[in-house]
Amino acid sequence: MKKLILLGTIIVSLALKAGYLEEGKSYYANKNYLKAEEMFLKAVQEGNVEGMNYLGNLYYKQKKYDKAEQIYLSAVEKGNDNAMKDLAMLYEDQKKFDKAEKMYLEAVRKGNSDAMYNLGLLYYKQRKYDKAEEMYLKAAQKGDELAMNNLGVLYRQQNKEKKAEEMFLKSSQKGYLGGTYNLGSLYEKQKKYKKAKKYFKMIIDLGNENDPITKEAQEVYRKLVQAGY
Repeated sequence: MKKLILLGTIIVSLALKAGYLEEGKSYYANKNYLKAEEMFLKAVQEGNVEGMNYLGNLYYKQKKYDKAEQIYLSAVEKGNDNAMKDLAMLYEDQKKFDKAEKMYLEAVRKGNSDAMYNLGLLYYKQRKYDKAEEMYLKAAQKGDELAMNNLGVLYRQQNKEKKAEEMFLKSSQKGYLGGTYNLGSLYEKQKKYKKAKKYFKMIIDLGNENDPITKEAQEVYRKLVQAGY
């Protein structure tokens, strides 16, 4: 009987944790940050590690960086890879690049694909292209379409056009219109105008007409049509 009562207590406790977190997320989505903080704090008090990360994100958004760092660190100590990634982003924003790299790497070791992508981007900005490629490849292998696109950009800059084409195509097939646009641009550069036209038309058909990338695709497509392609 004692075991049944204890089990029931655990179930209720878990439900409370989840309830506070979900309420907090709802308040956060509706920009009621005061209530969101209240609910996230309750989730944290119940031991909800995900709640810690959401609370850290709230403080980050409010530019309460010291509070954000402390709550992220608490979640990191409990092994939360999203907190590792978000803390790394905080450090990167603060230009604490060594700390950012260290924390991204911890998240990468946990298999966090967003951390792989972000670290790849950090390395790219630092012109550490071999390291950037390594991280982008890790993220791409986990299905990250932005990493696929960025790999394509890196390969294009290195004049590895076949590899660039492959990555842009994979990114496009995952639904990322940036990859589709870059693929069209690559074909245009290679004077493969019919192929280029196909991918620019795809953006026009699938994209939002108010997005800059769609407007740019429309302009290039119009010029290709006028040229007889």
